Amino acid sequence: MNKKEIEKEFRDRFSELKKLLNSWDLIPGAPSDEFDGLNQQILNHLYKGANIEKLERVLEGELVVTYGLFNDDLGIEELTAEIMKWRSKTNGLSDNLIR
Repeated sequence: MNKKEIEKEFRDRFSELKKLLNSWDLIPGAPSDEFDGLNQQILNHLYKGANIEKLERVLEGELVVTYGLFNDDLGIEELTAEIMKWRSKTNGLSDNLIR
């Protein structure tokens, strides 16, 4: 893949994952870019081949520490499962972005 293709792939994946994260409505009324930092972290970990346990730790850490949400109310396992389901529908994620 050339640089433009890699950038387009990343933008497309970022947009798709952003829609998923925003659909959870974790902070009602939050701006649509509220979770862009978390989105970036998740994508980076997915491109590096993170497993479900790693993603659970990332989600839990960010949502509890950074956003101040309560762990008991989040359903981290379900949220992570949704991300992994999305990942499988994207035909995997190219590893070209982490080279």
